[in-house]
Amino acid sequence: MSADLDQIAERLGFFFSDANLRMDKFLRRIVLDKYTGGNVEIDTLLKFNTIKKLTTDPAIIASAVEKVESPKLKLNEAKTTISRVEPFTEDMLNDNVKVSLRVGGFPIKDEQYVNSREEVAELFSQYGKVALMRMITAYNKKEQKRVAVGKGFVEFADAEGFEKAVADLCGESPKTVLKLADEDLRVKTMQAWLDKKAAGKEEKAGNKRAREEKLEQEKAEIEAIQFTLDWEKGCVIKMEGLPDGCDREMIIATVKKFFGDDVEARADYSRGDKDGKIRFTKHDEKISEFTSKLNDGSVTLGDAKITKASLMEGEEEEKYYADYISFRTKQMREKAQEKFDRQKRRKH
Repeated sequence: MSADLDQIAERLGFFFSDANLRMDKFLRRIVLDKYTGGNVEIDTLLKFNTIKKLTTDPAIIASAVEKVESPKLKLNEAKTTISRVEPFTEDMLNDNVKVSLRVGGFPIKDEQYVNSREEVAELFSQYGKVALMRMITAYNKKEQKRVAVGKGFVEFADAEGFEKAVADLCGESPKTVLKLADEDLRVKTMQAWLDKKAAGKEEKAGNKRAREEKLEQEKAEIEAIQFTLDWEKGCVIKMEGLPDGCDREMIIATVKKFFGDDVEARADYSRGDKDGKIRFTKHDEKISEFTSKLNDGSVTLGDAKITKASLMEGEEEEKYYADYISFRTKQMREKAQEKFDRQKRRKH
């Protein structure tokens, strides 16, 4: 197969360039491998599509090496591998930032770029040699294809071309606005783009930290909620064997009938249970009498007697109030959490 040595040299120069090695993970892995010493087998290069279109002859690839101007390349003694005269190192991976522009506003039609990379590179080459042109795409899961996003990077081969482009195209009021398909291109340095991106991340991280701190504060405030009760001894009557059909209203009606309507008391009882309690807010000498009358059946709930009534005291009474305070505390915290969750939903 005949081949154009200039075209092959151009391809080799591109493959071994700083710009490509920063992007090409496959080739970079070989070049940085300490066992290869930066040497790439010509047989490997012959598998690249753009090389295969030009030649399948290793000797022709070897002949093109001396025609590559930048970066300078060399052959091994057997002429079976190619390497850079100036080795590519990991320290050079971010050097593109110093010579790259971030460009936005590329025209899109039917989710694809209107212009090719070559056309864009040609537009920017008026300022200097373009080493690499990247036009960014994103994967559309729904349509299962890559689509254009209208943005990309232009990397110059040297600082001179980059600085000329920056002086002409960057800033709030650039001297020149480049166009593609009547669309204005927005140009800034890659460093400016990275700085803005980092600032955005820092702001987002700061907002996240603020949200987390607020959430922790609100959580702490909810956990700090505590129901308090100054209770007096001898104010709780425990009842056993309550009649069928009993309810809180029936219990309180019995209490008021005995003590009067001004009495402050609560029935701790769930319909259908056989046991319950009556808790008075304040101590009253008549509580003991009322307990005795419930116990001997002279006071009934409705028309029914209960099996047993007794006045709580000691550890039993203390545990009752501790459980009640714990229950009310949990209840208050749950209500506060529900309110907080409602407010959060409304905000979102």
